[in-house]
Amino acid sequence: MSTELNKNTEGKDNRQVQQTLDGGTIPTMPKVRTTNGYMMDWDRNEIVRQLLKETPLAERFYGVSGISKEEASEIAKEAEARIRKMGVEFLSGPLVREIVNCILLEHGHSEWRNVMTRVGASVYDACEIDTGLGFESHDNANQLDNAETSHKKKADKMSKEQNLLLMPGNLADLHLNGDFHIHDLEYFGTRPFCQDWDLRYFFYYGLMPDGVGVQSSVAGPAMKAEVAILHAVKVMGSAQTNFAGGQGFYNFLAFLAPYFVDKTDKELEQLMQMFVYEMMQMMCARGGQTVFSSVQLSPGIPKLWKDKPVVAMGKVWDGTNGTKKWVYGDLEKEVRKGFRALMVVMLKGDDWGKPFSFPKPEISIEPDFMEEDEAFNAANPDVLSYKELYRLTFELAAKFGTPYFDNQIPEYRGAGEGISCYQCCAYQFSANPEDDDQFDEKLYFKDGKHFSMGSWMVMSLNCPRAAYKAEHDDQKLIDELKYLMNKSVEVFRVKKKWMDHLLDCNRIPFAAMTPKDPTTGEPGCIAVDFDALVYTIGVIGINEMVQYHTGKSMYESPESFKFAVRVMYEMKMHAQKLSQENGIEIALARTPAETTAQRFAVSDLLHPEYADKAENNMNGDVELTKKELGTTKDLPVYYTNGTHIPPGADISVIERINYEQTFFPIVDGGNILHIWLGEGTPDPDGLQEMAMHIAKNTHTGYFAFTRDMTVCKDEGYVASGIKECCPKCGSNNIDHLSRITGYLQSVDGWNAGKRQELVDRTRADPRNLKV
Repeated sequence: MSTELNKNTEGKDNRQVQQTLDGGTIPTMPKVRTTNGYMMDWDRNEIVRQLLKETPLAERFYGVSGISKEEASEIAKEAEARIRKMGVEFLSGPLVREIVNCILLEHGHSEWRNVMTRVGASVYDACEIDTGLGFESHDNANQLDNAETSHKKKADKMSKEQNLLLMPGNLADLHLNGDFHIHDLEYFGTRPFCQDWDLRYFFYYGLMPDGVGVQSSVAGPAMKAEVAILHAVKVMGSAQTNFAGGQGFYNFLAFLAPYFVDKTDKELEQLMQMFVYEMMQMMCARGGQTVFSSVQLSPGIPKLWKDKPVVAMGKVWDGTNGTKKWVYGDLEKEVRKGFRALMVVMLKGDDWGKPFSFPKPEISIEPDFMEEDEAFNAANPDVLSYKELYRLTFELAAKFGTPYFDNQIPEYRGAGEGISCYQCCAYQFSANPEDDDQFDEKLYFKDGKHFSMGSWMVMSLNCPRAAYKAEHDDQKLIDELKYLMNKSVEVFRVKKKWMDHLLDCNRIPFAAMTPKDPTTGEPGCIAVDFDALVYTIGVIGINEMVQYHTGKSMYESPESFKFAVRVMYEMKMHAQKLSQENGIEIALARTPAETTAQRFAVSDLLHPEYADKAENNMNGDVELTKKELGTTKDLPVYYTNGTHIPPGADISVIERINYEQTFFPIVDGGNILHIWLGEGTPDPDGLQEMAMHIAKNTHTGYFAFTRDMTVCKDEGYVASGIKECCPKCGSNNIDHLSRITGYLQSVDGWNAGKRQELVDRTRADPRNLKV
C-alpha cells in the first residue's frame, strides 16, 4: 500500500520469507507493485507507516485525531492475515489499501477511511476520457477535443471525489442526490470562482504572472500601447490558473485610454485586433481552453471617472511625485476611438468570417451616454458620437449576435452612482459608497487601493424538486427552499475554511500577490480582496416549480406568475438575513446551468419518490429519456434556467420581456434575457430601437440577441441559421454556433439537454421585431 501501491504483482516466483513485527517468520508473500513505480517486498510495517502518516488528515477535515501506533499495528496484522487467506498470486497497492479501508470501516472509523481511500478513475473510464467519451464529456461546451482536456477530466474526476469525501456527508449527499448543485466542484478545495479585474492595478505595478516573481519574468509597468495590450492578455491567462470561472475587465477602454494617445484609427484597429486574436488563440486556460473572458465597454468616459487621476505607466497622475495632473476626462476622444476600433475588428470576424466568442463584449448602456456631448462632437467631427458608436454594436448584433448589453439605466443598477458590471455567464458584481468605506480611496487609487469584484463560489437549488416535496403547500415550499439556502451556507463555510488554509500556504499566488510599489519600493496592495468576494446562490427551474405547485406555468396564469415573484422575494430576503447572520455577502442569481439544468431533471427522473411528478413537469424529450435512462445520463431533458420563461413557450418577444424583466431587481447576483433570432437578416436600426426601449422602459439589466450560424469546416464559410449542410459547397463537414447559456460556442460540445433546448427555442423573425 505504501506509497499508494498501484500494483499488480508478480506471483509465486517472487515469494520470499518476510520478517514479522514480532521477529518471527511467515510463509512467503507476493511482491507489491506500488503506484509510485517500484516493485517492493511485502512489509506490513508499510501499512503502519501509511496509517500513521495519513490518518492525521482527519483532524483538519473532521476534527478527529489520527490513529495510534498500537491500533495501526493491529490493523496491519489483520490486513496481512486476510491477504494470506486470499492466496493471491498478484498483489497491488490499491488492493492492499482497499483491504485496510474495509477493516477501518468495520472498526467504526469512517473518517480515517475517507482520508485513506483512493480517488480517481477506473482504467476503462480513463480510456474513455482519452477518446473524448465517458465522464462529463459534454459538461462544458468551451472545452476542446485535445489531450489537455483528457488530463483535465481525469483530474476533475479525482478532485470531485476527493472534495465530496472530505466535506460533511450530509452536504455531499444533497449534491449527489440532486437537491442542490455545487458548481465547479473539481475546484472546490483549490480556488475561488471568478473575478473582474481593475486594469489600473497592473498599469501601476506591472506584471508578475506567477504572483511571486520566481518562476516567471517580472515586467515593470507598461509604457507603450502594445505592451499594455499584451499585459492585459496575460493577466487574463494568468488569472485562469487561480480561478475556476471567467475573468473580466471592468471599465476596459477608459483604463487603456492613456496608451491610445496620438494613435491613428489604423493603429488602434491593429491593437484591438491583437487583443482579440490573443484572447481567442491563447489556449492556456483549464484543459487547453481559450480564456473565458469579458470586457465592459463604455462609448465614452463615465461621469464617475471624469475627474479621477489616470493610473498608467507606473504612476498615479495626480500632480504629485513629479507627475502632471491628468484625469480620465481628458481621454474621451481616445475611448471613443478605441471603442470604434474594437467594433470594427469584431465586425470583420476571423479569417473564416466566424465571430469571436471571447472576450465577450459587455456593452454598457449608461445614463451618461443617453445624451450627446454636443460641444465635444462639434470640436471633434472625426470622432463618432455615442449614438453612432452604439449603432456599431447593433451592427455586430445583427451580423453575429456577439454583444451583450449591460443596462445600467434602471435605478436599482445604481444609475452611475456606484460601480456595477456583468461578467462570466451573466453574474453581476457591484461596489458602491454605501457598502464600501474605501470606495473613494479606490476611485483615486490611494495607496494602491482598487476595485476587486468576484465570487468565491456558486450553488444552485433544484427548485422543481422543492415543489415536489411540498406537495402544493406554499409554506412547505418556501421552507424547503430556505432549508437548501441554509445548507448552501454550510457549504460556503467549508469552502472558506479550506481556502483560508490554502491562502496561508500561498497556493493562490497570482490573486494574492503584493508586488513592489514602483513609487515607495514597499510591498503593494494585494491584488484580490478575498473578503469582498461574494457567495452566490442560484435558482434553476422556477417556472417548473410554479408549474407543479399551481398547475400552470408562469406565463399561463397571473396567479402563477405572482407566486413566482413572491417566492423569489422570500429567497432574496432570506439571503439578506443569512448574509447578516454569517458576516458574508450572499447574492441570489439565475445560474447559467449549462449542465445543471439537465442534471436536476435527470436526477428527479432517477429518484423513485419524484420520477412520476417530474416526468410531466420538465422540458425536452421525456419518452426517449426514459428509454435510455439506464445507459447514459446525458439525456435530452432539462429544467428552465433561473427565472426564465421556457425557451419553447409560444409567446412574443415583448411578452417574454415583460415577464422576465420583473426578476432582475430581485436576483442581484445576475440574470440575462435571451432574444433568440430566426434566420432572416436583422436590421441594426430595429435592434437598436428595441434595445433602447428595453433599457429605458424595463428593469432588464442584461440581455443579448442570439443568432444561430452554420460553419463549413471545408470551405471556411459561415452561413446564417442551422443548416444540415454547407449552402455553398454541400459539405456535411459542418458545425453550428449559438449561445448556450451566456456565451457563443460550438453546438458540438453541448450536452443532450442543451441541444434539445436549441431545437425547442421559439425564435423571433429578426425582420419583424416590434417594440
